[in-house]
Amino acid sequence: MQCVANSVDHIKEVVQGQQENARQVSTSEPVAIIELMDEAIRFNQEGLSKNRVEIRREFYKVPNVCTDRHNVLQILVNLVGNAKNALIEYEVEPPLIEIRIKEDADAIHVIVKDNGMGIAKENLTRIFGHGFTTRKKGHGFGLHSSALAAEAVGGSLTVNSGGIGCGAAFTLRLPIDAECQARHLQASNEA
Repeated sequence: MQCVANSVDHIKEVVQGQQENARQVSTSEPVAIIELMDEAIRFNQEGLSKNRVEIRREFYKVPNVCTDRHNVLQILVNLVGNAKNALIEYEVEPPLIEIRIKEDADAIHVIVKDNGMGIAKENLTRIFGHGFTTRKKGHGFGLHSSALAAEAVGGSLTVNSGGIGCGAAFTLRLPIDAECQARHLQASNEA
């Protein structure tokens, strides 16, 4: 049964990668990041529930961000899925993912932190490399494609971990584009 679940997860990741590569035009639109994160959690819900993973949300009220909804959703789904996998593989008790969404002067920050296996310090600089993985059955495409997708929308993806046994925290930074938001607000007022 676990083999089937792993195969399904792999197929999902391959399809996501293909969809990303097939999309040639990036469309920027106002996106509610909190709603998008809730969607990413729902996408992973079966595995989260099955493994009794607790999700703690710390969502501050943030403005919509002008970005490519599909690229950002792909990143968020991958981050939650990777956190879930780190918890399952490390068999931590209790398995916990903390998600924080906050704003600073010019960006929205989405932090996905788990109390799972963590990342060895020597791997922190390699974690986003194509084909690099620390998972027994990983392929090393998810974080690489997520980092590229973050760059494609003008943002960044970073990682922090105290090492093996200390969990990991991934931060997606999305810039706030006031000009884009104003354009969309004006267009909706004219409609």
